[in-house]
Amino acid sequence: MYIHIGADVSLPAEWIVGVFDLDNSTGGSSDTLKFLATAENEQKMDTLTSDIPRSFVVTINRVILSPVSTSTLRSRWQQSLRRGEINHISIGNI
Repeated sequence: MYIHIGADVSLPAEWIVGVFDLDNSTGGSSDTLKFLATAENEQKMDTLTSDIPRSFVVTINRVILSPVSTSTLRSRWQQSLRRGEINHISIGNI
């Protein structure tokens, strides 16, 4: 099953480790900021659009900045679960 994360990008559900709200995750945690800076410095960060990112999706090998909110991504994930397209929850948060 694929989860549409914004723009024209869909990822296999099993690749997604976690989905995080960009504002809430970076506000007080220096560890999160270091993680994102490291991903960017190692060229493992992608930005989907020129719109302001609302969330970041951590995959098994990339960090993707998405204009889609975490609540919308959660809803898409849950719809896939209800339809039986995903039979497990990936490690992490969504």
